[in-house]
Amino acid sequence: MEFRIQKAEFVRGLRLAQSIADRKSTMPMLANVLLRTVGKSKLLVAATDLNVSLSAELKSTNATEGGLTVNAKSLHDIVTSLPGDEVTIKRADNGWAEIRAGKVNYRVVGMPDRDFPKVPDHREAPFAEVPAITLREMIDRTLFSVCNDETRFHLNGVLFESNGAKAKMISTDGHRLSKVERALPGGPQLTAGVIVPKKGVLEIKRVLDGATTCRLAVKTPYVFLAADDLVLAVKLIDAQFPPYEQVIPKDHKRSLVVDRHLLIDALKRAQLMSSETRGVKFAMEGGKLTIASDNPDVGEVREELEADFSGEAMSIGFNPKYVIELLGQMVSDQVNLNLGGELDPGLFKPLGADDYAGVVMPMRI
Repeated sequence: MEFRIQKAEFVRGLRLAQSIADRKSTMPMLANVLLRTVGKSKLLVAATDLNVSLSAELKSTNATEGGLTVNAKSLHDIVTSLPGDEVTIKRADNGWAEIRAGKVNYRVVGMPDRDFPKVPDHREAPFAEVPAITLREMIDRTLFSVCNDETRFHLNGVLFESNGAKAKMISTDGHRLSKVERALPGGPQLTAGVIVPKKGVLEIKRVLDGATTCRLAVKTPYVFLAADDLVLAVKLIDAQFPPYEQVIPKDHKRSLVVDRHLLIDALKRAQLMSSETRGVKFAMEGGKLTIASDNPDVGEVREELEADFSGEAMSIGFNPKYVIELLGQMVSDQVNLNLGGELDPGLFKPLGADDYAGVVMPMRI
């Protein structure tokens, strides 16, 4: 096997491949990237960790057919460091890869391509074209609240629901929940939601970066995303996502409207005096919101903000990190906080919009 390829084109495929390849696996092959010539003018680049798989057909000039696999991170680092605009790779008799660019010559250990795991076939998946910017925005607004506790695997991803006209993404870690809904005409028509694992969501976001449109398909047990000549296959989490609608409060005795930017700044200041076990206190009465925090080992802080509050006066504690991250995903100037009692979760929404919502559980204050 021997091929010649533009360096920028090669790096584009290797950048994604090396982030997917599993360097910690007990199977050495999963740390490798597959390189296989296709006809005279295409190079197949593939990587997988058995849960997330990438296949890309890049433009190349092929002298001889064949394939090999090389450590993905090493190859990416080598190619990005090479001089010039073009790279030539040849498979040596011992299965190694000979890499040339200008006057630079590398010889890198390779493994046979026949041992590389089969990448999920996307050719029969029911793809539909959807706006990449919409998917990327929905991911941004839910990724931060995915649970990182691997023992709760049913929460280790983002729930995706779609009826062909609208789509929803929901995530929760048990302490907070975020939900976004967007118009997605032509999107997949699913009878039930599917859970996309966090690593898969991160890789989907990488593929979407810089893309204007993409093609999306769900064919159990995978979700497929295609952008230009890159195709990503993500194995879905086979579990039941909790009934999230039951978590989102429906009845509110109290409602607060406050400037989102001022609230974020106040929470960041109060966070300096909070601890992991003690939240920041929200005290609401009349036309003001008081943000307060105290830590016996550090000190205390108190700040008043103008706010529009309706209902009986109350105080409630929240983890400031959770609220700051949630508010950071909103674009409105004002935020609406709906509350029940001191032990009930708070519902945060951009004022005047109902397509994005965040729920934060209260803390001891």
